[in-house]
Amino acid sequence: MEGWFYLKLFWAFLTLITLILVIFVLIKSRGVFLWRRALHADLLELRQRAGNAGNPTKLAIQLVENRCREVLSAFSPEIGELRNLPRFIHNIAACYHPTSEQPALMVTTGSFLQSIDKTLGRFDDILNRPGFKRLRSVNIRNIKNSHRWYRRITTSFFFSWYFRYKKAIRRILRSRLILLPDPFIWLAYLSNRLTLLLLIKYLMIDLYLFFGRLAIETFGHREAVGGDRPERKEDLEATLQELKSYEEIDEFPIDPEIKKIREGLLGFVAVVTSTPSLTEWKNAVHEASRIISKKYFPEAVNPLEEAALGPLLERSRHWIGTLGKGDQYLLTRYFYKMRLETLYRAKNLSDLVLSKPFKIFLEKAFKTYGGLKWPFTVYRWAKKRSPWIIAMEVGWLAVKKSGMAYIYGKTFDQACKELEIVYRQSCDLRNDAQKK
Repeated sequence: MEGWFYLKLFWAFLTLITLILVIFVLIKSRGVFLWRRALHADLLELRQRAGNAGNPTKLAIQLVENRCREVLSAFSPEIGELRNLPRFIHNIAACYHPTSEQPALMVTTGSFLQSIDKTLGRFDDILNRPGFKRLRSVNIRNIKNSHRWYRRITTSFFFSWYFRYKKAIRRILRSRLILLPDPFIWLAYLSNRLTLLLLIKYLMIDLYLFFGRLAIETFGHREAVGGDRPERKEDLEATLQELKSYEEIDEFPIDPEIKKIREGLLGFVAVVTSTPSLTEWKNAVHEASRIISKKYFPEAVNPLEEAALGPLLERSRHWIGTLGKGDQYLLTRYFYKMRLETLYRAKNLSDLVLSKPFKIFLEKAFKTYGGLKWPFTVYRWAKKRSPWIIAMEVGWLAVKKSGMAYIYGKTFDQACKELEIVYRQSCDLRNDAQKK
């Protein structure tokens, strides 16, 4: 009988310990549970929206939902997968424009800006998610290290052995009246690294939801499939006058190395004889971020990975917000009903007028007057020496190229400003953590 008494005492003690651990886990992981519940609610709302939508929107919503649930089912998705976001947005755009080679460019400038303005509040929801505070000071290097740590555990001999005989082990424990939770469940919730990976997973889902909703809002907009704005002579001359009177103001000092990268992106060859691509813009921003990060983390092996998630997302939100403020961008009112494709596919200007004197004049005008003012001079020169239809075509083509250069330049400069803040704040967070 004494043995039975001690056994019941052992059970009572074990139950108490388990209860304390459960309470501890619930308190520690409250943000994880609440974030997961919020995501399930958002996915349910997205599915309900598909019920009253047209075919293209249904397909787009299904694509977003499938991607989010795919990430949700993966225990430890790599944050590097977010580099596939452009392909994700391209696939959503293809639901609305299945026959287009570049469906993401079929949207009008106005529709794009309005959609950013409408959906930006959802980015704020991400920053206010329960559990996001725990991610604020975590940098990309920490995330990669946690992921590698998780990989080592899951490929270890004990892990493989346990999961091979998990059912048999549980039956033996139950037959001995020992009720213990799965040790790897406890590991997941008690380990800071695994909790971090769970929070990163939910953050990734939130980002896919944000960009998915933004894409659906943009490409589902009624103006997204509309025609381009007619190119009138009055609009052209008003645009050229605005460009001529515009004064370029440097908002912040540019590092000489970054200035060289900017010139490579927006120089004469890049703008006039070709059209800078989004890939070239991304490569330029990447090179600039490498220079900026090295300034704040000179001792780091890979300084780019020292960016903390809090500043990174907060400044990304601010950068996206500046894109939505179309009134702050020159030429927006002239391009408002024009498709991005029309701007992006501006052909080689030197191919339009083949005379050698014109090419020489074009280069001189660009180098003398800069990236915005040269179209006015080129238009006047073409107007004197060609029919007005050709002059108008030359003028609009120059305006579009100058407009693309302006947009690329503005967004590049803003990205560099935000990256400067991101790495400075990340450095401050690291220093604060070291002091503690």
